[in-house]
Amino acid sequence: MLHQISWFNYGATLVVLVVAYYVYVGLTYYRQELRAGILRLSGKKPVPAAFTGSEIAIPAFEVAGRVQPEYIEHVTAHDLNFGPSDEDQPQSNAADIHLLGEFSEMISEVKTLIRVINESSESKENFEMLFRLIVRKYHTLAGTAYETQVNDYLLNEGTGQFAFSLDLNELQNYWRNEDED
Repeated sequence: MLHQISWFNYGATLVVLVVAYYVYVGLTYYRQELRAGILRLSGKKPVPAAFTGSEIAIPAFEVAGRVQPEYIEHVTAHDLNFGPSDEDQPQSNAADIHLLGEFSEMISEVKTLIRVINESSESKENFEMLFRLIVRKYHTLAGTAYETQVNDYLLNEGTGQFAFSLDLNELQNYWRNEDED
């Protein structure tokens, strides 16, 4: 420990340094506020400072570009269309649209079926049985455009991976004869 400095000298030095620090910061950064506070305490009204323009730096170039009048073309509300128009939409059967969720779930199960049949090298009979179970679960898709999409997916993705061959007539038969076991 330092034995040359007493606690009184340490405290007095610390107080002087803290006061000097706050006086410096106050005079450097809060000069206007301190002057207004002193005038308010003394009861005098502060003199408003004249604006010299030196506080704001106005750039020599135009920040947002030149303002110039342009011809404004008015557009009707009917012409403002931000989405695809009705003629851009693919024509689909409105009754089939509510089946989109089931179609998505069926495709997911068909992907799993393809993977299982491929990994375990199952026979065509097992594939037929499992696919008929999936068709029975999603029987509302039979006869819709989604049936064709599922068949196309199976032919495109599954045929190359299976140890047996599939054709479109067999797949359509699986959809139609779902009661046979």
